Amino acid sequence: MAKIGLLFNGVWSHYALATAPKYRDLYRLLYVHDLDAAALRDLDALAIPFQSNQAMLTEKQGLIYDFLAAGKKVFLEGDSSTAWLDAQWEDRPVNNYWWVTDPTNPPVSDTNYDHPVYQGLTPRQACWHTHGVYTRVPAGAEIIQTNAAGEIITWQTHAYGGTLLVSTLDPLVEHGVQQITHLDNYVDRLTEWLSGVRPPAGRLTIDAAAYGEGATV
Repeated sequence: MAKIGLLFNGVWSHYALATAPKYRDLYRLLYVHDLDAAALRDLDALAIPFQSNQAMLTEKQGLIYDFLAAGKKVFLEGDSSTAWLDAQWEDRPVNNYWWVTDPTNPPVSDTNYDHPVYQGLTPRQACWHTHGVYTRVPAGAEIIQTNAAGEIITWQTHAYGGTLLVSTLDPLVEHGVQQITHLDNYVDRLTEWLSGVRPPAGRLTIDAAAYGEGATV
């Protein structure tokens, strides 16, 4: 039974991850335009991926914070908007080639590996690239990752009743894209933290049937 709702607005990488055999029993795609309290009622966690519709998230803000108030978990990746999140995200250039040109200088320079999502990860597994930084976070938020300039990459707060984990990393989108081959390490830990269930070992694969291949008409 799915324990994590993955907000979805038609982005194919979101769909690829949620329908992959190793994750499909744990993630449920939730079309953001149809999101309501009933869709969230039996879930333990909500994942808001990079490339989400920020305007619709603003409209659904109350549902997200009611979910947190019930003691649930929310994970937000990539960019965000102050219209619904009490934090300031700022764009930065994305460095997709640092491990070739300057492998000793990753976009994340400091990580709290005590956090359950990051326990056991190597520095390379804990960072591939970042989408901007947070220049303001809620008072009392725990800072989990920063870059060399001390700017915030990943943070967490319990201020809303549950646990809100926010990062400018984009593990869900990149794992769905399948161009970064080590992301099972991060996403498996993230999934276990969100749901309490460890996904099956091994690499993400795609089920052709989820895309209609082989279907009869």
